[in-house]
Amino acid sequence: MLSFVFHPISSFFLGAFISLIVVALLLNSCSGPNDSAQSVADYQSAILQADTKGVEPGSPEEEAALERFTGFLKNVGNKDYIEKETAKVYAEGAYLDDTIVTHHGPEDIKKYFLQTAATMTSFDLTILDTARSGSDYYIRWKMIFAAPRLSKGEPIHSVGMSQVRFNSKGQVSFHQDFWDSGKNIYGHIPVVGGLIKIIRNRMR
Repeated sequence: MLSFVFHPISSFFLGAFISLIVVALLLNSCSGPNDSAQSVADYQSAILQADTKGVEPGSPEEEAALERFTGFLKNVGNKDYIEKETAKVYAEGAYLDDTIVTHHGPEDIKKYFLQTAATMTSFDLTILDTARSGSDYYIRWKMIFAAPRLSKGEPIHSVGMSQVRFNSKGQVSFHQDFWDSGKNIYGHIPVVGGLIKIIRNRMR
């Protein structure tokens, strides 16, 4: 019996099994509380606080505001552009939630995008279409980016949509992104990506 337990192959599988248990326990202990209701409440609160005056539909001001914002989206990988343009695009106290993190105000938003740009080796975003409903604009986009720490640096393709609201100056006061960051960010992180794939497969 002892010879079986101490056999190299048996020891390997026993060690692997124990390691999996330890990893599972660690992941379970790191999982936070269910704060989904709070996330929705924060989103709704941000909408209520955002400027509703906006720009006049069909006006040159509306066209300029959309051009500034979509131009910013297309240049999220350009650190010089972010440094110069963020304060022009986002209003004081602006709300940004890109499904990964939430930031407020142009300085905080600029710092976040600069950090994001520094992690990428390439970035390309194409605007697919734009729609308006009341004070809100919905910009649908396609994104291709590469980062050394994700998917071994290979290009990652994604589609998503940004809901934005402008103030009377044409600056963004509210910005909420809708895209599958779990699949297109976390899903490409070593180990974490494998766990997400297992969970997705179990839900099919």
